[in-house]
Amino acid sequence: MKNNKGYRNSEGTESVGQAAKLAVIAGAITTLGDALATIAAGLALEDELKENESKNNDFDKLQKQIDDLNYEMKQLKKMFR
Repeated sequence: MKNNKGYRNSEGTESVGQAAKLAVIAGAITTLGDALATIAAGLALEDELKENESKNNDFDKLQKQIDDLNYEMKQLKKMFR
């Protein structure tokens, strides 16, 4: 009868050990997934910042063109007066 109890205890310990191993593996997979999600979010943010910078450059170019045209219009007005 003692052998039976001893067998049950080692089986219970073995299943606890397997559960602990699975918990460690699950934690590692979750950590890896979180790391990948963080990297993806960083890349998306970087792309968004580059796109905004490009748009700002386009707006600056347009503003310069408008300023140049205004200057030319003023010059033309002076000539026709």
